[in-house]
Amino acid sequence: MRLTFVLHQFPPHYFTGTESYALAVGRELQRRGHDVDVFTLDPRHHEEDRLWRETREEVHGLPVRRLTFWWQLGRDWQRMEYRHPRMAEVFARHLRERGTDVVHSFHLRHVGADLIDATRAAGRGLVVSLTDFWFLCPRVILMKSDGTACEGPPDGGRGCLPCHAPELAQQLADHPARRQIEALHELAPGTSKAGWDLRSRVATFLDRPAYLRERLLQADAIVAPTEFLRSVFVRNGVPADRITCHGYGIDTTGIAAGAAAARPAQRPLTFGFFGSFASHKAPHVLVEALARVRGDCRAVLRGRASDFPDYSTPLLEAAARDPRITVLPPYDHRELAAALGAIDVLVVPSTWHENAPFVVLEARAAGLPVLASRFGGLQEVVQDGVDGELFAAGDVGDLAMRLQRLVDEPTRLARYRAAVRPPKTLAQAVDEFEAHYAQAVHR
Repeated sequence: MRLTFVLHQFPPHYFTGTESYALAVGRELQRRGHDVDVFTLDPRHHEEDRLWRETREEVHGLPVRRLTFWWQLGRDWQRMEYRHPRMAEVFARHLRERGTDVVHSFHLRHVGADLIDATRAAGRGLVVSLTDFWFLCPRVILMKSDGTACEGPPDGGRGCLPCHAPELAQQLADHPARRQIEALHELAPGTSKAGWDLRSRVATFLDRPAYLRERLLQADAIVAPTEFLRSVFVRNGVPADRITCHGYGIDTTGIAAGAAAARPAQRPLTFGFFGSFASHKAPHVLVEALARVRGDCRAVLRGRASDFPDYSTPLLEAAARDPRITVLPPYDHRELAAALGAIDVLVVPSTWHENAPFVVLEARAAGLPVLASRFGGLQEVVQDGVDGELFAAGDVGDLAMRLQRLVDEPTRLARYRAAVRPPKTLAQAVDEFEAHYAQAVHR
């Protein structure tokens, strides 16, 4: 079968969960004899002076077509975040050239949901993996600008204006024709055009929820990695019977043995945070909690500090004040087992609706207990009091109490470790995708 994966970014320069998972799934499908290629974006919209550029390359054996564009290519860059007719034209030609049977969308941010229209117009099958909240939230993480959780586009998208585009919201509030602009949208929703004028830019946000929901429902199969993520989309208007829940699978080969080999016979109890140094990932909660813990323990933070310098700079300063904390750069996949072998407990202190972080699945493959926020999909991947613990999101005191208890009660840690079960394998996950592809082609 000929399969085309669509993503907002792809390795080797981009390697967070979604793109790493797509690469792993693509390689496994290729190993099984499928013809897989990748249509992706290189999201460097400001670094070149050309309007449009494109490259073709091979990444771990997968053919990759990579495109990017200058922000000023269109009249409304916020609209291009989810509607990009030019990208859809190129993609339609790509499908014809490739003879693709099924398109698998992993993420469409800045690529545009117009690609769904192109897929359906070409008569190709379509599988959509929901890897986060992009179809609902222009900020992707379903958090308000004040850091509180959001349940979906407030007030039909109006609530997204002050959250994601406060300057535009203020312009609308101050405009003498505000009521008329809002009335026009009520009378003719979904008819907006790209433009620099205020009405067009406001309509970009107001049209977004319905536009993306309509495109999502065109898929032959919609797959969510957790029941939590599925439930959020159901509450926001997607019929429950349209979304199938399939947990992520990972290649567990060598993780347990490699982690065990890297683990010394004796060391202080070591907690670890692996992930982006970003406010919604909240590694500062671990740093602040550890400062309250007494006894023989330490922590390792691994992540990239360059993405969010306003957040990571004070984080690193705080970590440097505690000699028990070591900060290291991100690891690549070849270092995964050794990185997991360097810690005893993984800590996931996220303050956003995490779905099923791959690092939790990898920790389970290495036999590590997990302390995680009682939030979002984390509640499905950690069994509280069985193979780890859940604590109140953002609550430094709650986490500190649990860290201290593990320091003071070695038998508790041993009990959690004994209860850890291996995660779903990558092969099992790909079996599920293959079934969806076959059904999509049949339809």
